[in-house]
Amino acid sequence: MKKLYLETYGCQMNVHDSEKATFALAQVGYEQTDTPEDADLIMLNTCMVREKAARKVYSRVDALKHERKRAKRDLPVFGVMGCVAQAEAERIFERSPEVKLVMGTQAIGKLPELLGQLEQGFSHAIDVRLTKDAEFFNLDAHARQTPHVAYVTITEGCNKFCSYCIVPFTRGRERSRTPDSIVGEAQRLATQGFKEVHLLGQNVNSYGLSGKLYNSRGGEADAAKALNEITFGKLLDRLARESNLPRIKYTTSFPRDFDREIIEVMDAHENLCPWVHLPVQSGSNRVLRMMRRGYTREDYLEKIALIKQGKKDYSITGDLIVGFPGETEADFLDTMSLVAEVEYDGLYIFKYSPRPHTPAATYTDTLPDEVVTERFMRVNELQRRIQRRRYERLVGHTVEVLVEGISAKSADDYTGHTQCNKVMNFKKQGELLGELAKVKVTQAYQNSLYGELV
Repeated sequence: MKKLYLETYGCQMNVHDSEKATFALAQVGYEQTDTPEDADLIMLNTCMVREKAARKVYSRVDALKHERKRAKRDLPVFGVMGCVAQAEAERIFERSPEVKLVMGTQAIGKLPELLGQLEQGFSHAIDVRLTKDAEFFNLDAHARQTPHVAYVTITEGCNKFCSYCIVPFTRGRERSRTPDSIVGEAQRLATQGFKEVHLLGQNVNSYGLSGKLYNSRGGEADAAKALNEITFGKLLDRLARESNLPRIKYTTSFPRDFDREIIEVMDAHENLCPWVHLPVQSGSNRVLRMMRRGYTREDYLEKIALIKQGKKDYSITGDLIVGFPGETEADFLDTMSLVAEVEYDGLYIFKYSPRPHTPAATYTDTLPDEVVTERFMRVNELQRRIQRRRYERLVGHTVEVLVEGISAKSADDYTGHTQCNKVMNFKKQGELLGELAKVKVTQAYQNSLYGELV
């Protein structure tokens, strides 16, 4: 069999896309290898969230090429997929002649066809077309590469067009899968033995909003029947009742589309895990307007209040951008006060960096690097203190943990995640991989918990 080496960068959606690509290539005789030296095809699944993403792709292709030459091996076919492929398109061939295949975010199902073009003698193969009518590539339950946690895409694309974000240009316009297809996939995963599913989308709670989706069991004939309209809350309710999955999580939510219905449904079902990732990006109304986020600080805090008023003890995480063009010290202090008020369980903090083709990339009032770094360190230190308190309050509590593997820090410990998505390590006892275990929290660290099996 031909061998595939695949490197994945970025979010869970990219991890899931890599699973799909591996499955598609298996249908035409490729098996995956962990060593690039053995590969006939090397694919890089790329992300543009980090700074200088395209440059890093070219550097990695060069490094892999030189590794093959040092090993005196013929060069493989190099391919680039994901967001850098979508944004750079034909420029990749010009910048890195060794790359022969470029595949956009909606072309995974066409991967065997693109390889076929190369085998027929074409010098390059590319598909970066985006359409709002693109079909979803659904992955069979048995083809998953993550043994205990499975990813299920419910939406793709984004219609928000925040001023700094390239996702609408690399993932296309927002579209949603039918509820029956999502529930059916979740049921098959439960039958296969998966204990936890993560529902994925650029904005999962925008599900169905880009084009009215109706619960397919009732049909689409009568659009006036509002009760039949499928919202993200109603989809969660169906999945909780019909999937037979012990644990359901989702990411990422968009604040403007987060509503009371979602929390009421999560409160009603034990298998909907008490974790909400709700990116704020800034605590300043002025910066939020420049970012084109479509909500205010006050709007966001109302959503946080909804979550905190829920019946469960919810874990709240978020994203934050520091040093957006034009951000003043007063704007930054607004962000600091919001972080202190929300008290996040976890916060991903990013220094602003421009993305090509976005409005914010043209803004001229950029901040000096030393100012951005200083603000990053201040908000990071604040979050460290908050996060430590949030973790320490769980000491003495018994929590449910999905045992996912052996701890990287000690071969004597298991590791997994709690229902609220915190990392938990505990002493190995018996064969518990893939099982749900009750663990009493005995110690809290900055980013993890330690406990003992109950």
